[in-house]
Amino acid sequence: MLKRMRDIVAATVNEVLDSLEDPRMMVKQYLRNVEGEIRKAKDAIIRHQVMADRFERHAEEAFQLAARRRMQAEQALDAGEEDLARKALSEMKHWEKRAEQYRQDADKAAEQVRELKEQLSQLEKKYQELRDRKNALLARANAAKTKKRIHTTLHRIDSESAIKGFERMEERILQMEIQANAYAGGEAKSAEGRLAYADEVEKELEKLRARRSESQPADEVEGAGN
Repeated sequence: MLKRMRDIVAATVNEVLDSLEDPRMMVKQYLRNVEGEIRKAKDAIIRHQVMADRFERHAEEAFQLAARRRMQAEQALDAGEEDLARKALSEMKHWEKRAEQYRQDADKAAEQVRELKEQLSQLEKKYQELRDRKNALLARANAAKTKKRIHTTLHRIDSESAIKGFERMEERILQMEIQANAYAGGEAKSAEGRLAYADEVEKELEKLRARRSESQPADEVEGAGN
């Protein structure tokens, strides 16, 4: 019991932080554990106090019996009954030894009660300290979890697969832009070409008309002769 209480009293806030998984749940569970140890310590104190009181009563009863046997030995000796006096004195020594043993047991139990009360006081003080610091502890734990989550996200963005994915998208968009620009440029060049050759086209068209005009009368003459 004493060792377990000393271990809990010796626990620090940093040790609690190291074991946190779900901060709120873990802190509450830790406080519940300490509350349970406080209840056990109080029960142990009560048991040891009852034991110390019992030993004290037994010691007092044994001292009274020893005193009675001394008085009986004196009375027997006054009556000339030495054998009876010896028997009474023998029982007196027996009860004196018992009384001394009970007294030692009572002192030991009382010392244990004092130690338990001291440990309990430290445990309750630590418990109250942790209760007062619970909110700050949770804030620190939540901040640590948030930083870890952000770091994980940044690592995922900076990873090789993510970079390659963005490069593939960039290449595809570049190809689409090239195709769009090529189509728009072809249309523009086609229109420019038509305008550039407009005069020559008109001249060629006139030539075609002239040749048709020259060849048409001959055709008509041949048709009339027939």
